[in-house]
Amino acid sequence: MSTKQGQVVAHGAFQLFSERRRGEVSELLIDVFGRGDVTALGADWRGIVYFTLDDDPELDADTVVGFDPSSGSSGPLTSVDEVLEAVRTGDIAEAVDAASFDAWRTATGQRSIDMGDCVPPALHEFMGGDPAERSTETQDLVTFIAVAAALMGRLEELGVQPGDEIPDEVFDESRWG
Repeated sequence: MSTKQGQVVAHGAFQLFSERRRGEVSELLIDVFGRGDVTALGADWRGIVYFTLDDDPELDADTVVGFDPSSGSSGPLTSVDEVLEAVRTGDIAEAVDAASFDAWRTATGQRSIDMGDCVPPALHEFMGGDPAERSTETQDLVTFIAVAAALMGRLEELGVQPGDEIPDEVFDESRWG
C-alpha cells in the first residue's frame, strides 16, 4: 500500500489509514506486540485495528490481522486485496457493524467520526466491560491502544486473573510512573 491519503467509509465506521496515520499506528503496534514486522492498514469505529505481519512464518504477508485493544484478542481475518475491495464497494461497512455505529451516531447526535478516532467501550472488555456499551465521546485511536496496552500490562504484572477484582494499584500512576 502506497497511498498517501486515507479513506473514510460510512461516516468513519471504517478508516483506511493515510501514510502518516499508518506509520503512527504501526509504530505503536510494534511496541505492543514486540515485533518489528507490523504494518497497520486501518481501523474501525470500535477501535479494532487491522494490520499485516511482513515476516510471520505462519501467515502470508497479505493476511490482514484484527486486534481489539479492549479485549486483547487478535487473529487473522482476510487478505489485503479483499479489504481494499470491500472498501471500494462499501461492503466493509457491514463487516464492521455499521448498523451499531449508526445507532451510536443517532443516540449521540454525531454525524461522523474523524480519521484516527474511535468509539471505545465505556469500560475495557478485559476489565469486565461490555463491548456493546460504548462511550458517548470519541477517542484518539492511538491513545485508546496505548492506554489499553498499559492497563493490560499492569494487570499482568500484578498477576490479576480473569474474574479477579481489579486492584486500585492498576490506577496508581505513582507506582507505574
